[in-house]
Amino acid sequence: MSFRYFKHWLRFSSVRNIIVLVLISIPNLCGAFAQTTPKGGIDWILVVDTSASMRGVGGTKNIFEPVKNSITEFVNTARLGDTVTIYTFDKDVTLNADDIKITSNPDRGKLKQIISSLQAEGVRTHTGKAVQKALQHSALLNKRADALGRTVSIVFLTDGLEDVRGIPNPVLIPSNTQFLREQQCKPYIFFVSLGLKEHEKQLNNFASNPALCGKGQVLRDPGGVQLNKLAQNIRPVLITPKLDVNLPTTNLQPVLPGTTTEPININSISNVNTKVSLQLEDPQQSGIRLIPPDRTIDLAANQATVIPVRLQIPPEAKGGANNLRLVLISADQAIASIKIDLPVTIKSQLQIQPTKIDFGSIEAGKTTETQTLVVRSNISGTARLQLQGNFKDVSMAEPSAAISLQPEETKIPVQLQVTDSSFAGKRTFTLVLTPDNSIANPVSAEVHLYILMPLWRKIVISLLLVLLVLLIALIVVCLIQRKTPLELVEDFRNRNRLEGALVVLEPLPQSLQDEEISLTHLQKGKVCLSDLIPAIAAIDSDAELVTVWRAGKKNIDLQCLKGVIFVNTKKINTDELFDEDIIQIGNVKLQFNWIEHQRPSESGSGQTNF
Repeated sequence: MSFRYFKHWLRFSSVRNIIVLVLISIPNLCGAFAQTTPKGGIDWILVVDTSASMRGVGGTKNIFEPVKNSITEFVNTARLGDTVTIYTFDKDVTLNADDIKITSNPDRGKLKQIISSLQAEGVRTHTGKAVQKALQHSALLNKRADALGRTVSIVFLTDGLEDVRGIPNPVLIPSNTQFLREQQCKPYIFFVSLGLKEHEKQLNNFASNPALCGKGQVLRDPGGVQLNKLAQNIRPVLITPKLDVNLPTTNLQPVLPGTTTEPININSISNVNTKVSLQLEDPQQSGIRLIPPDRTIDLAANQATVIPVRLQIPPEAKGGANNLRLVLISADQAIASIKIDLPVTIKSQLQIQPTKIDFGSIEAGKTTETQTLVVRSNISGTARLQLQGNFKDVSMAEPSAAISLQPEETKIPVQLQVTDSSFAGKRTFTLVLTPDNSIANPVSAEVHLYILMPLWRKIVISLLLVLLVLLIALIVVCLIQRKTPLELVEDFRNRNRLEGALVVLEPLPQSLQDEEISLTHLQKGKVCLSDLIPAIAAIDSDAELVTVWRAGKKNIDLQCLKGVIFVNTKKINTDELFDEDIIQIGNVKLQFNWIEHQRPSESGSGQTNF
C-alpha cells in the first residue's frame, strides 16, 4: 500500500494507537534486519515536541499523554542491545536520556521514569534546532568503533509547523542539510506529524534530500492511521539487502607519474553474506590502473571488512586532477552496486636551473645584469617569481608580471633592482618560483649579490659621522657648563670683549649719565681711554684697555700708550685690572669696576708690572 492511500485509514484509529504502531512497528521492521545482524543493534533517537499545543493549549487536541504512553510501549518492545536517546524541544532543545542501552528490564524502567516526567509546557516549536541536535548526536554514534555494525534511526513526534518567532538566531530546518552530507547516508529519519494541519513543506523537502539516500520519510497522521499497513511499507526499506562503504581517504595526496600509491583502505559492510569485487571508472582516460585484491572479497553479514586497493600511475600521465570512481559490485544481483568518487591528482614535475645564481657586484641604486632561469615542467599555466630574504633593499626588476609556463622548457630573464639607500655588503636571497596550479610545488634557486657603496655616499656618511661627533661634543659641553647651545654661542662671541665699567671720579662730568661708562656695552676687545673720556684727549698721556686670556681665565689689562699712568697710585706700563682699581692719568681719576673680580691678596709689592 502506498503512502497516498493512508488518508483512507485516518478515520479509524486513535492518536495513541498510531504512535504505538509507529514506534513498535519500526523496531519490528528492523527485527528482520537484526535477525541477519546478530552483532548489531539499533540506536534510537526519539525527538518529542513539548510545546503547549501538544496538550491542547490553543484549541488543539490533547495528545501528549497518549504520546508518552506510546513511547513507553515502544521501550517495552525495544530489543536487547538497542540504545535509546530522548530529546524534547519547544523554544529550545533538551537532552533527557543519553544513549541508555537496554540490557535488562531495569534499563527499561529508567527510561519509563524519564518518559513519565516529560511535560508539554513550552512555547514555540524550534524544529530546526531539534533536527540539528539529533543529527549531531547521530554523527557521534556513527564514529564509534562498532558503528558499521549498527543502525541509527531518528524519530520526530510533532503536532505543528515550525514556529521560531522571537527566538534569536534560530536554526531553520533547511540549514541542517550540510549535516546530512557529512553523515554519508547513515541515519534513518522519520517525521511523524500528529497535527490536524498539513505538515510543513520543509519537512518533505528535508526528508527527500538526496543526502539521505532515500532513508527519510514524513508520516502524517491528522486523525489516526492503521500503522500496521504503514509498517508494511517501511519494512522493505529496513531489510533490503544493501552494501555500505566508508573511504577515510577520499582525497589522496598528489602522486608522481610512474609510481604506485600507498594502499587505500575501503571499510565495507553488508547486511547479508555476499561476495564483492572492485572496478575503476576513468572518464578522462588517464591510463591510471586499479590494483585490487586478486580475488573476490567475502563479506560476512554485518561484519566490517577492510579492502585494500592501490592505484598504478603511468609514467606519461599528465599533471592535474583526475576524477576517478571506484565501483563496489556484489555477486548478489539484489544488492545495488556502490560507487565512490576518488579524485586523484598527478603531481607536476617542476625543475629550475641553475639552482645558484651570482649577480656579482652592483652599486646601490643600480640594476643588475640579466640572468636566465630555465624551468622544465610537464604542465602549462602561470607562475610567480619572488625574492625571499631578510633584506628589503633589493627587489625584482624583471620579470615584473606573472610568468607563462610552457610544457617542457621555459626561459625566464631575471634582473634585480638595488635601492639608493642600500648599504655595502653581501646579500643572499632565495628566488622562489610558485606555480598558480596547486598541484605543483614551488621550486627555488639561491641568489648571491654584493652591493657597493658609491664614493659620494661614503663622503656624505663621513660628514654625517663628523657632525654626529660634534653634536655629541656640544651636548657634553652643554651638560658640563649647564648652558644651552645659544648661551654657549653667546659666551663665545663675548669671549674677547671687555667687561665691567669705568666711573669718572675727577673731574666730575657735567652730566650724571657721563659719570659711568659701561665697557660691556661697547662690545669691543680693546679701547683707548682717550676715546672714552674727552678730558684725557687733552692730556699728553693715554692708555688702552685690552682683553687678555691667561690659564683659561679672562683678564682685562691696562697698557700705557704714552705719558705716565698710575694704578692705585703706582706707575705702570701694563697692569691687570681688578674690581675698584683707581686709574689716574694726569688730572683724570677713574675707578674700574668688575664685580666678582677682586684683586687677590697682595704679596710683596702686590703689583705686577710688565
